[in-house]
Amino acid sequence: MRAYGASLGEGDATFPLALIEEAVSAAGVGERRRRLLPAVAVVVFVLGLCLFSGEGYREVVRKLGGWLSPLAGRGGWRVPGTAALVRARRRVGPAPFKVLFTRLAGPLADAGTPGAWACGRLLVALDGTVLDVPYTPANIAAFGPPPVRRGAGPCPQVRLVTVAACGTRGLIDAVFGGRHASEQDLARKIATRGRLRRGMLVIADRNFCGYPSAACLAATGADVLIRVKSSQWLPVLERLPDGSARSVLAEPASGRRHAFARHNGHPLPGAPAGLPVRLIEADITLTPAGGTPRTGHYRLITTLLDPVQAPAAAVAACYAQRWEIETSYREIKVFTRGAGRILRSKDPAGIAQEIWALLCTCQLTHTARAHAATTGGGLDPDRISYTITLRAIRRAITSGAATSTATEALASLLPPRRQRSYPRLIPASTTKRRTARAKLTGTTTCKITITAPAQATGLPGP
Repeated sequence: MRAYGASLGEGDATFPLALIEEAVSAAGVGERRRRLLPAVAVVVFVLGLCLFSGEGYREVVRKLGGWLSPLAGRGGWRVPGTAALVRARRRVGPAPFKVLFTRLAGPLADAGTPGAWACGRLLVALDGTVLDVPYTPANIAAFGPPPVRRGAGPCPQVRLVTVAACGTRGLIDAVFGGRHASEQDLARKIATRGRLRRGMLVIADRNFCGYPSAACLAATGADVLIRVKSSQWLPVLERLPDGSARSVLAEPASGRRHAFARHNGHPLPGAPAGLPVRLIEADITLTPAGGTPRTGHYRLITTLLDPVQAPAAAVAACYAQRWEIETSYREIKVFTRGAGRILRSKDPAGIAQEIWALLCTCQLTHTARAHAATTGGGLDPDRISYTITLRAIRRAITSGAATSTATEALASLLPPRRQRSYPRLIPASTTKRRTARAKLTGTTTCKITITAPAQATGLPGP
């Protein structure tokens, strides 16, 4: 199974040493003389810190002894001290990990991957999250002070935005910055990096519905599917047979001119300048087994303009796949890093190194999942458990045994994904949350009803 140059031979859980050596060389951090902790060994060690996030430095080194010992120089192998490991991390820096992630990144899906495609497009999701970092003067200066909102922790935070394939949850690209960096700015940065391309359908929530973000994503050649706010001004230019409407996401200046002219009774001729889109409005009714139906209204825009190639109901059904990226963030923050844990590093360079290493670790796990799904006869990657795969990788790396991760993952397949519903819950006590979630078990049926978009009459929204 190949992921933009990274491979797992026969599904065995191994560090891609050849790729690590290429990343070290490309980053220019290699050494002329190989000592106890050469750069390749340090990269393996930091990846191990992410795999075994609850362990200390020396314990991780002991777990990885079978990998680090052959990489040591002529002086032979011994367990280094913590101070030596800290200095080695600083010497290598974040550059090789960023290069390694670039080589590993990719959707991990081909034309036959179940659940990865719709309307002739590869489904990918875009969203952001935050990671807690240690409270140190250097981190506060680089990433900003801890948030002051209710329920926030005492730690500074890094804002991370990623693009992930919906079918495999393979990470396609990632950027991060301080807590005050907006997700929209980071999304536009991703759009300029060349990882999004024609043939993809980028799915995003209402946080990215403004013209600057949507236009920048569409300029990559990829199509977009974005939920928009109920107040957002979207003129109906032409009603289409499938119940959707041709519209335009107006440039801010042009949208204001048209809206004010319309408000004063002097509409301007023609449509405002902006991004041509289809406006789809749908009522989605979810009916849990034995429960009460719940209906929500969704406004969506997409650059898939042909209603024959992409019917409104099919496009609206694609939006549910956006939640795959929420699962991806849970895999990063809970299963790999560990629930409630903060990153280790006390300086910004170490934080950057650790984040890139964490993303590499997750992508290697997704590569093993995708390989297992292919080995199992073209299974849906959703059937391959992330946690079982991650545990198999940890066990194989620690023991040094030639254990096939694919074999272990296929031995414990998840059941086919049911139609499920997980509505957002307002802050409440643990007992109330558990009571509410207990009602969500069982199969949920979904009905999508396309409704005719109303003509916009007010002033333009965000």
